[in-house]
Amino acid sequence: MLKYFDNAATSFPKPPSVATAMYRFMTENGAPGRGTYSSARDAGRLIVQCRERINRLINGAEPNNVIFTHNTTDALNLAIKGVMEAARLASRTRKLHIVSTSMEHNSVLRPVNALIQRVGGVEWTKVDVNPSTGLVDPSDVRRAIRPGETALVAVNHASNVTGTIQPVGEVGRFCRELDVLYLVDGAQSLGHTLVDVATMNIDLLAFPGHKGLLGPTGTGGLYLRPGIERRVATVREGGTGSVSEQEVHPTAMPDRYEAGSHNTVGIAGLSEGVAWLLERGVERVRAHEIELMRPLLEAIDRDELGGFVLLGSRHAADRVGVFSFTHESIEPQEAAVLLENGFGILSRAGLHCAPLAHRAFGTAPPLGKGAVRLSFGPFTTLEDVRCAVAALAEIGDSQRGHPTTQPVGQHAAKR
Repeated sequence: MLKYFDNAATSFPKPPSVATAMYRFMTENGAPGRGTYSSARDAGRLIVQCRERINRLINGAEPNNVIFTHNTTDALNLAIKGVMEAARLASRTRKLHIVSTSMEHNSVLRPVNALIQRVGGVEWTKVDVNPSTGLVDPSDVRRAIRPGETALVAVNHASNVTGTIQPVGEVGRFCRELDVLYLVDGAQSLGHTLVDVATMNIDLLAFPGHKGLLGPTGTGGLYLRPGIERRVATVREGGTGSVSEQEVHPTAMPDRYEAGSHNTVGIAGLSEGVAWLLERGVERVRAHEIELMRPLLEAIDRDELGGFVLLGSRHAADRVGVFSFTHESIEPQEAAVLLENGFGILSRAGLHCAPLAHRAFGTAPPLGKGAVRLSFGPFTTLEDVRCAVAALAEIGDSQRGHPTTQPVGQHAAKR
């Protein structure tokens, strides 16, 4: 039986209610949510309910400030380009400056690089992290801020490479003090650990629907702290179903940032994923994830993984359930093939769309080829993790000190 360890890419399996809600919507409704007939009103209520559930999960101030997007990448593009465009329009002579960390995903790196290429006067400071843990020092972020120039600080809450949880609350506190907009990438944290936009002083939270929130792909969102809309320009305009007599895009939330028809069937599924989390509580989900980490962290501490080396912290409190490994004799892609073919374990190998994070750990080209990653979800079991520990140990021990030449694992032995 296959064991799924790629929850950092997308969660699997989903709660049964997610597929049920999507099937029911497609077979019993199908309306886009904009209209006065009964099924359109039902679809509209479904969209509102999902906003309310997400707002409750993150302790937001206003459900209408939960903006639906295609995914986290879409949300980050809106946040980064919207903030920088608004700052540019507010002061055409002002230098524009962005601060981020070296743990950011390409969903931040590429939009910022595109801005630099297309818009003059944009500068970018990437704050280094501890090369052992991946943690950023909040004081280093503060020192990187240029009063009067820095328009945005962007921080990855939890790394998709090392699982490192950053001190986003501390960074948020001084961003608020300095009146610099603060963007948090919640792709690997929301649904896995507590995210409270109020106490963490988060101005913009970008998140996926298909990872920790347990919804389908093609869903995600951006939460904006009420009152900052004037500091976030729109990046697309079009139909909203509201004030249709106007040729200019409406400014009221959430229509301001939601041009075009919603992915209503996806939102139906997402709403049920969030409901599942609210019913159980993120604290309970987090406790389960920490329990899953223990056998793996204990095996690492006892050096029982046959030479596989962990990237990042060995302390469960400092990370989410994302574990990336390197080996002196086994390339990441080889390790992933051996895990699947020999043990039925599905992992993710490579640079994980985070080249700077791998560079910080010395695993980016030309020094390395990334790492092989195992990532947990709420339906991962202790038995799954123990199987993964045993598989890594067998693969590592069989290949330590020489290149891969022999198949390993019970399944490979039968070929």
